[in-house]
Amino acid sequence: MMSERDITQGCKQGNPIAQRELFDRYSPFLMAVIYRYIGDDDDAKDVLQETFLTIFSTFKFFKWKGEGSLKAWLTRVAVTRSLNFLRDKKRLKTTSFNSAGISKPPDDIDEETTYGINRLDIDTILKLIAELPDGYRTVFNLYCLDGFSHQEIAEQLGISEKTSSSQLARAKALLATKIKEYVKKQNE
Repeated sequence: MMSERDITQGCKQGNPIAQRELFDRYSPFLMAVIYRYIGDDDDAKDVLQETFLTIFSTFKFFKWKGEGSLKAWLTRVAVTRSLNFLRDKKRLKTTSFNSAGISKPPDDIDEETTYGINRLDIDTILKLIAELPDGYRTVFNLYCLDGFSHQEIAEQLGISEKTSSSQLARAKALLATKIKEYVKKQNE
């Protein structure tokens, strides 16, 4: 198995073995990142393909900064391609950041629901995140899962920091409601 540094050097030289290793090693991870933004399997597969085309055509610009830097760069490319896809499909526009009437999480979460929430597997949680409206899901992913600040999110999406913050609160509230409903159905 090639090291991250060997993969980097090989890809910079256009080595097909290194490119194959890069794809085999990172495509499942990048697919999961992309799916979190896109929320649809077929569209996520298309974006994954576009992501790798971008990666291989721009690899010469990648700067090795130590172990983990390749994965971080690949993740940024995948997030950027996902956001571009949402913009191109007009799924990410100012109106998708408007209120959906959600302002706070449900306050009637009982002990049984809390127990059920703690037993949810990651696939179920990701499925529920994928059900969030595009704007909510995008801000939630950028902030909670990919570690962007509200300032960075505002710059990426062309919204204000305040809008980013309020969308995050609404996304969390809606996700909490969805989780509560899911747990309740499972307990019936």
